[in-house]
Amino acid sequence: MMSDNQLLNLQHEQALLQWLNDLAEEGIFTTDANLRIVSWNHWLEIHTGFRSRDIIGRHLFEVYPQLKQRRLDRFYEQAIAGQVVLLSQRLHDYLLPISAGTAKDLTYMPQSAKIAPLIEAGEVVGTITAIENVTERAMRETQLQRQIEELERTETALRSSQTRLEYLLSSSPAIIYTCQGQDNYPTTFISENVKEQLGYSGEEFLADPNFWIAQVHPDDVGYLGEKIAPLREQGHACLEYRFRHQDGSYRWFRDEMKWVRHPNGKDEEIVGAMYDITERKRAEKRVRQQAALLDIATDGILVKDLETRILFWNQGAQRLYGWTATEVMGRPAQELFNRDILPQIEQAWETVLEKGEWQGELPQITKEGKEIVVASRWSLVRDESDRPCSILAVNTDITEKKLLEAQFLRAQRMESIGTLASGIAHDLNNIFTPILGAVQLLQLNAASHKREKLIEMLEMNVLRGADLVKQVLSFAKGLDGDRTLLQVKHLIDETIAIARETFPKSIKFSTQIDPDLWAIVGDATHLHQILMNLCVNARDAMPDGGTLSICAENIWLDKTSLSIHLDARVGPYIRLKISDTGTGIPAYILDRIFEPFFTTKEVGKGTGLGLSTVQGIIKSHQGFINVVSEPGKGTEFQIYLPAVESSMPRESQSTECNGGHGECILVVDDEPTIRETTETLLEKYGYRVLTARDGIEAIASYSQHQNEIQVILLDSIMPTMDGPTTIQVLEKMNPQVKIITVSGFSNSLNCTPSNHPCVKAFLPKPYPTQDLLKILQQIIAKP
Repeated sequence: MMSDNQLLNLQHEQALLQWLNDLAEEGIFTTDANLRIVSWNHWLEIHTGFRSRDIIGRHLFEVYPQLKQRRLDRFYEQAIAGQVVLLSQRLHDYLLPISAGTAKDLTYMPQSAKIAPLIEAGEVVGTITAIENVTERAMRETQLQRQIEELERTETALRSSQTRLEYLLSSSPAIIYTCQGQDNYPTTFISENVKEQLGYSGEEFLADPNFWIAQVHPDDVGYLGEKIAPLREQGHACLEYRFRHQDGSYRWFRDEMKWVRHPNGKDEEIVGAMYDITERKRAEKRVRQQAALLDIATDGILVKDLETRILFWNQGAQRLYGWTATEVMGRPAQELFNRDILPQIEQAWETVLEKGEWQGELPQITKEGKEIVVASRWSLVRDESDRPCSILAVNTDITEKKLLEAQFLRAQRMESIGTLASGIAHDLNNIFTPILGAVQLLQLNAASHKREKLIEMLEMNVLRGADLVKQVLSFAKGLDGDRTLLQVKHLIDETIAIARETFPKSIKFSTQIDPDLWAIVGDATHLHQILMNLCVNARDAMPDGGTLSICAENIWLDKTSLSIHLDARVGPYIRLKISDTGTGIPAYILDRIFEPFFTTKEVGKGTGLGLSTVQGIIKSHQGFINVVSEPGKGTEFQIYLPAVESSMPRESQSTECNGGHGECILVVDDEPTIRETTETLLEKYGYRVLTARDGIEAIASYSQHQNEIQVILLDSIMPTMDGPTTIQVLEKMNPQVKIITVSGFSNSLNCTPSNHPCVKAFLPKPYPTQDLLKILQQIIAKP
């Protein structure tokens, strides 16, 4: 007979064993020697549909008569005889066939099973069957193998519930323990893996009731007491604290506790599982440190997904743009930084997705609407499967730097204009001389057969002079920083046009441009400056005359051709060659020509900043430059610029100008000669003309003839009321009014279509009559 204490201990162990069996991720049931079911765990309740209360006490073959029909009862006879049976086939072939309508259909669930005898005091008292879903074997093959081997090595361990408990816990990654639910919570059981994880033996915990709490970090003891106190009412708790290792170091643990009340209603205890999370805590600390470093950084650091939505935003980005992380999370970057989709943004996305990285300059706006320029570096981030998942961007504010650069580049352009000044003056004198002579001949009533030639010559020289002035002004006042898709051929034509007019006549020009030349994304003014600087250098290298050649061609750089320059990358480029037949550059100074302020010219004839400027502009366009020279034979500069592998849209063919059909045009100009000339020309081509000498007269005339006037030709600079003010008043009078602005200044006073919707076109003075007629025809034709 068992004593009361022995009976209580047995009940306690059986309850604890049943609790652990219910936690098991496999099916476990036991029978007595007569094959009546004694226990049936939670896994089996889920996967067979039979509740334990309906199964316990029934004979196994009564529940599953198929076992006997399929002669599977022999396996249990072997178990009763003391043998261990291992089975590994499909469930419906040997074990637990399920009757339709009584449980889930497990017919096609691959299973393995182990049937073993239960032995007490050297006698078989029953059987234990463990059923496992082998589809999970791949994930925990090692663990299951150890469990199977342990079962095979420790058959005798099944004689007691304590041994079976240790078997179930042996492979757990957690330290499993129990302790009394009172006083100092003394430990009553702890799994053997405590030795492996903490260096202590289980006996040390069991012998000293205070041993466990003594190893908790002093700073965590109070926290631990606060969390355990309400455990009885809450039933469970999850704590994280530091525990001292046997070697003296502290390790972080996650302790999952559960309050257990035993069937006798008196004994209560805590069952817990301690998981070592030291590495996770270290990783979290590293992440916090890295995040702190990112917030300290002055650069704006952000992460975007492949849909451009913001995933990360550091303090530097908040300082740079003004938005907080909360305001930008999940919003598209394009919505924040740019009003329009820029060509360089599209190119950047293509490059980073193809090559993994991109860097360049981007115009952006802040929360307050301030326009800034950033040097941006993008890196492609990949996930564990090496698939692109996001873009890391580091942005540096270079707005002030760009302003200083712009000032310097304008100063350098003015230096170039200075070097061309004598040529410009010479050519303008050549232009004005025949004009003056022609005017004097006309005043003398030249013969009628010569009059037409004189008028044609006057028009040609006026247009030639206007074009020269326009080119020089464009070069001197060019707007910096606008990166657009452009065709370099037009820049070459403009540069050659200035050079032909201003360089000595002893210099010949040669151009060779690929008719299908690719486009690039760049700053037209800066690229114009490159060409002009190199052409001026070529001129200076040919004091006795020679040939200046410009060649432009498409080229694809592959991996084998990257040796031409350290900055070269695989991809499409256009290559510009600017060569001369001049004096050449000595080899001993060839490596220094791009140094700032290095020059071989006489004092007062150069600052030494021309080639340094050229190199800086090319680098800002992600390109590079090479130079080949031989004294006495000339020099060739080779410029490589990343290209967009497609041609620019072809310019539309000019439409034939047929003149008007009585449409009314209001001409507004403070110069009487311009008003009279324009009125006469328009009337000759079939238009009806009204005139006004300033903005006030224009408004008065428009208020009287608003229904008749179809287009207003408006000078943008006038006394009394200037062009912008006049436009604003006219817009209020009629938002649909159509205006063409004209001026002797390029884009004067912002009277352009981009500034006013009602301004349909801008014409710089002087303009050919055909240009005015063409624009009038197009504007009138539009509704």
